[in-house]
Parts: sequence; structure tokens; C-alpha cells
Amino acid sequence: MKIGYLLQQGIDTRQRPFTGPSNHVRHVFLELQRQGHQVRLLNGLNEQIWQSDDLETYTAVSLPPRSPFERATRRAQSLLRLPYVNYFESQRFAAACQTVLTGFDLFYERKSWIGYGGGYAAQRLGIPLILEENGDSLADLAAKGIAPTGLQLHLSLWLMRRAMHRAAHVIASGEGWRRLFIARWGYDPQRVTTIENGTELVNMLTRAQLYHFQEGGAPREVVTLAYVGGFYAWHGLPALLPVLARAIAAGRPLRLLLIGSGDGLAQAQEMVRELGLETAVSFLGHLNPTAYAPILAQADIGVSPYCGWPEYSGLKILDYKAAGLPTIASGLDGMPPTLRHEQTGLIVPPCDEDALSHALLRLSDDADLRRRMGQQARLEAETMHGWEHTAARIAEVVQKIACRDSV
Repeated sequence: MKIGYLLQQGIDTRQRPFTGPSNHVRHVFLELQRQGHQVRLLNGLNEQIWQSDDLETYTAVSLPPRSPFERATRRAQSLLRLPYVNYFESQRFAAACQTVLTGFDLFYERKSWIGYGGGYAAQRLGIPLILEENGDSLADLAAKGIAPTGLQLHLSLWLMRRAMHRAAHVIASGEGWRRLFIARWGYDPQRVTTIENGTELVNMLTRAQLYHFQEGGAPREVVTLAYVGGFYAWHGLPALLPVLARAIAAGRPLRLLLIGSGDGLAQAQEMVRELGLETAVSFLGHLNPTAYAPILAQADIGVSPYCGWPEYSGLKILDYKAAGLPTIASGLDGMPPTLRHEQTGLIVPPCDEDALSHALLRLSDDADLRRRMGQQARLEAETMHGWEHTAARIAEVVQKIACRDSV
């Protein structure tokens, strides 16, 4: 099958180290190719649209220059601060799709905020479009303090609703995202499928490398917590750090490894200083999976303490499971589905420092429980969370939709 993989508001899949979203795109793209599909990426980056058939070589798509009318309209929009509808960019992206993806069987597009060029192109070419839902875009904009308001918000929601309903099917990367998508856009639940993300650490690490699979050794004196992710407040570090300080004050020998970078890092570092945690907390910076995999493999507990975020099934949980770690994670209403409470980790209500503290003390005090949960987590990761499993499920949906629309 010939699949056009679309990123209208692009994610940089070219430059290492890759971000979480770019790693996701690369793994799905390459796994679909390994399963025999022809996949071509179309990626909008830096005012240019790029195509690639292998994620190594990128070619700029040749399009006509912007018309005088477009230039004048965009200038007026900027000067008068009129609402932005992304019309011209979506039309150019649609034109790029028609230029280099004619003859393809289906478009698979990672959803972007008011990016609807893929839908236009799919309609014009008479092929189905599958959207990939990786999060609530509006909640993400709000968390970053740049959510639209007023007329801009109303126009954006109207455009997004129309764009969503052009899709033949939607694949959500988590059950929480699926529920939110259906509720926000009034979409048919039968046309939304949950397919969890994967982790490359399943194939990168062997059981023999994992601390919780190493038999015969006495428990270590210092229990190591590992965190992979960003530093926005909703990632939960403002809740985790005070809990860690109290546990250490109560005599628990704990240390925390923070792997990541970005906005909020300075605030997290200041909080560590204020709590007197400089000797217990290490900021390791942004590391690629190859670099952080052995660190997780030798840790004791993974932490995912989201607070103020609508979905809790982050990629970090899959990495922790692949590294054989029990995970302490925030969750509600069956979230996160990738973690089984009391089996592969402990789920606590988001922002509940008392519950988080209880879970941390329980796991830090019980080496046997950590080992049992960590081993079970790894076994699940081997059978459920490799990227090959994710891509295989996506391919099933793609095949079903392509066949249905060709009848």
C-alpha cells in the first residue's frame, strides 16, 4: 500500500537528538516500511514543504510563488491583527500533496492545530484520510500560555471541527485522548481507534542489563528514582519534589535523576535549591534513548507525576516498563491503561501529594515489591509495547479503511 504520511505544521524529523514527537513519527514511518508499505513523508518546516522516502534524504517540494493577492492579504492580516485561519498555508500544503502524492492509496496525518491541507488534498484526490490524535491541542496551547481567545478561538474551533470530520478514521495514541477527541469534536466513537505508542527500549535493552532481573544481589542502600520528560508544571515536578524532600527528611535514602530539558527547567532547579535537594537530585539534561536507556536499566523506580493535564499515558511509562521499572504515575478513571495498579506500578490521583508520598514510601521500603513489579512491567513491554506492535495495529486500520473506501 502507498501511504502519504503528513505533517503540515512540521516536526523536525531530520536533526538529532530527536524529540519525543519526532521519534514517534520516525518509528511509525520506518516500521510501516518494514512491513512492506511504501511510505512518503510530507513535512512542513521553516516555510518550506519537504518530502522524504527514507527519513535520511529530504527534497523541497516545488510550488508556485505566493500570489500578490496572498501576500497582500497576509500583510493586512498582520497589520490589522485579524483572526488567523491558516488558509493559504493549508492550500499550499494541499497543493504539495497533490504534486508528490498523486496515486497514493491513503493519507495518514498527525493532527495539527488549524492545519487542514491534508483534508483538502484527500478530497480532491478521492482517497481516505486517517488522522492521528496525539493529544488535546487546545489543552497543550493553554498549558503553554498561548491558547487562542475570543473570535480567534471561535474561528479556530470551527475550522478544526470541519477538519476533523473530513477524516475517514482517527487513531488516538491513548484511550484518554480518544475520549477527549470524541467529546470535543462530536465524532463517531466507532471511527476512533486507540493504539498506544511504543518504546524502542524493548529492543535496545536485554533482560540481563536490567537491575530488577539481576538475581542474588543485596538491595542497594540508595533507591534511585528516574524521570524522563519536560519541565512544564503539569509534568508534576512541583508536586514530586516536596514529596521527595519529606521522604528524605524521614530517613529514606533516595536520589532522583531528571532526564530532559526545555521550558520550566530553571524553575525546577530553583525549587531543588529551595528544598535543599542539591545532593539528592541530578539534572542530566536532554539525552537520546541510546544514552538514557542504560540509566533507566539501573534505576529502581520510574516516576510520572502529571498534575493538571487531561491524559496520563505518556511515553515515559512505556520506557520505564521496557527498562524493567515499577512506575508511580498519576491517573484517574482507568488511566493510564498502560499501567496495572499493584501489578506493574502504583497509580495515584493527580496533584495528590499525600497519595504520591504514600506510594513513594511504599516502593522505596520494599525491594521485593519493586523487583516483582519491574519484572512484570518488562514482560508486558516485550509483548505489547515494541514499535513493531504499534505499527502493525496501525497497518491493520489503514488496510481496513483503504479497502472500505475502495469498494
